[in-house]
Amino acid sequence: MARFVVQVVPSREDAAARRVVALGGDAVQACFPLRRQMLRKKTGAWSYALEPLFPGYLFLASDDPEVVDRALRRSTQPDLVLGADGRLATLSDAEAALVHALADAEGVVRSSRGRIVEGDLVVESGPLVGLESLVRRVDRHHRAAWLDPSRAAEVLLSADPSRVAVSVLPAASHGIKVGLEVVSKS
Repeated sequence: MARFVVQVVPSREDAAARRVVALGGDAVQACFPLRRQMLRKKTGAWSYALEPLFPGYLFLASDDPEVVDRALRRSTQPDLVLGADGRLATLSDAEAALVHALADAEGVVRSSRGRIVEGDLVVESGPLVGLESLVRRVDRHHRAAWLDPSRAAEVLLSADPSRVAVSVLPAASHGIKVGLEVVSKS
């Protein structure tokens, strides 16, 4: 099953995902926007909130991408944008492995919990367990971590990082922000 990225108008991801599923029919196995679960303090109490991980992007899984590609090209809706060449943007194996490792079945990257032991991050629960080497930066105040997607091939697939294709994931220069609560530091 191949995985693709479709660019849509930001804040319209859910409606665009429903439209992609309707247009693609049986050729679309899954279509969803990725969301991250973050701890937020509201009126003095901490609670979890969902926010888009990649605003304006949908992740699509299909065994027959040509059918989906043709269906999306026929769409008269202006909020669906295909890749620069007019085709679906394909995720590399490393990017697909990263999305699979982080997101659950509903497309949500849940918040992780961990601690810092002698200067090293040890994640105890959540999707970042075993992926500590992907963490580029930790912000304990905002309960967040930034991941380095360029290291996904090396960490998840044990591949040579110099042979990795150009990323289609829309990561900011400082990485991909996910939820991480550091409960202690020693």
